[in-house]
Amino acid sequence: MQDRTTEIFLRVRENFADVREKVSLIKPYFELMCFTTAWALKLEEFKKILGFTPEFLYESKEQVYAISVLYRVDDDITTAVIAHEFAQIVAREQNISDHEHIDEICVQRGFGEQLLYSLENDLLTGMSDRDFVLREGLSARIENLKRILKK
Repeated sequence: MQDRTTEIFLRVRENFADVREKVSLIKPYFELMCFTTAWALKLEEFKKILGFTPEFLYESKEQVYAISVLYRVDDDITTAVIAHEFAQIVAREQNISDHEHIDEICVQRGFGEQLLYSLENDLLTGMSDRDFVLREGLSARIENLKRILKK
C-alpha cells in the first residue's frame, strides 16, 4: 500500500505549489501510527519523536516538513487525509491552527468533496485521538464544508 499512498501523495502535492517543495513523505512507523494514522510535522520534529532520521518514500527538495500517513479504506479517504495534512502545513506557515480554515484550504485546493465524504462517513475515527476530528466540532465542520461546497 505504500506505493499507492505515494502515488496519492504526489497527486495531491501538485495542488499545494506553495509548500510542495518543502514536504516529504516518510514511511509510516508504528511509533507514530499507534497515536494517529496521519502526521504532518517539521522533519526535525519527526526525528525528535522517533529518535532517528525516518526513511523517505518521497524526498522533497527543501525537506522542511514531512507527512507520515497510513493508507485508509480507499483512495478518497487517503486523498482527504493527505490533503488535510498539506493544508495543515499551509496553515502552520501562516500561524493558523483553526480547523475551519484548514478545511477551507482543502476546498480551495480541490479536495473539499473528499474531505466532506470522509467526515460525513466518520471514516477518520482513527484520528479522533488528535484534534483532527473532535466529536464536538465534527458536526460544525461538516456543516461548514457543505455551506462552502453549496451542498
